[in-house]
Amino acid sequence: MMHINIRFLFFALCFSPSFVLAEALELTTEQLANLELKTVTIESREASPTLKLTGMLKADRRKAFHIAPVVDGVVVKLEVVEHDQVRKGQTLARLHSNALGQAQANYLGALTYFNFTKTERERIQALWTDGVVPESRWLKTDSEYMSARASLDQAQRLLSLTGLSQDRIRDIEKNTDALAHFSLISPVAGIVMDAKIETGQMIASGESAFRVVDISSLWVEVQVPAASLSQVAIGAETLVRVAAYPGRSFMGILQSLGGEVDEGSQTLKGRIVLENQEDLLRPGMYAQIALLGLSQQSLMVPTSAVFYIGDQTYVFKSSGERKFEPLLVEVGPTMGAWIPISGEALAAGVKIVTKGLAELKSHWLYQGGE
Repeated sequence: MMHINIRFLFFALCFSPSFVLAEALELTTEQLANLELKTVTIESREASPTLKLTGMLKADRRKAFHIAPVVDGVVVKLEVVEHDQVRKGQTLARLHSNALGQAQANYLGALTYFNFTKTERERIQALWTDGVVPESRWLKTDSEYMSARASLDQAQRLLSLTGLSQDRIRDIEKNTDALAHFSLISPVAGIVMDAKIETGQMIASGESAFRVVDISSLWVEVQVPAASLSQVAIGAETLVRVAAYPGRSFMGILQSLGGEVDEGSQTLKGRIVLENQEDLLRPGMYAQIALLGLSQQSLMVPTSAVFYIGDQTYVFKSSGERKFEPLLVEVGPTMGAWIPISGEALAAGVKIVTKGLAELKSHWLYQGGE
């Protein structure tokens, strides 16, 4: 009921042509006896603002991988599906590729011919040194060897382009039963977010077969108000809460801020890195974020000491046992239970009212309308 009376008084009196706010308020002994007032002394404090933001958990794109074959192939065996946890180096699927088989066969042919020309070159070189064969025979044999080596190098490069490592290439000669077969391997430990293939399916080179994500750390994308950028610094600590774990907070660090403010929302994109070693969080979760801003030293009062009339901010200074002076002030962003305050008549040690503001405001407005 008191709030309704104050609002009524404010609009009724302020819009009256003769209304002027009183410079000070002096209560009678009876009025003071009916009030429960508390005061506090203004002091200089160091505190940090806390920005309340919302965001969404995202996969760290540096730890997300699309896995695709380098050559066309047919899926022979599907080893994992969506939601499976995989290790780094684990086989995801086995495939058969005619193109790979042909490249391996060409490599084996080039390797056989190279070994032959190498042996022949060594034999002819010894005979030429002993004067048994003419130099023209040696030069021809050496030329054939050089050509065979070039062909082998080319065959090795083509196999490398199919995704085979040098160790795998060297093993082809020892394991000819595996010709034309290859595997898709996970490059990271994580979760299979998407598996787009089935056994027997033909998949083209470059076509994504799996998406595997390491979620040991996640990103939280937030929109930081442009008006609050002076309070924010890269590296700031954040506390992140999600609905799935209402009693817990997860520590994060503000890793980066965008380079351009959105014209419509007047916000700047920010990215928070969040550790997820317990594997509790998942991409796509909505989050409530408390971002710790830059600390500052200033005069501060409890937030309960401040009141508003229109777009102006006031506090009541206690000037005596029954005297109270409304002071026009400027305030900064709230820092927990405290708020920075500035004004001409303010200084450390000044006493202001923190309880009973509504009643004092009512008396002041009424007094101004008399």
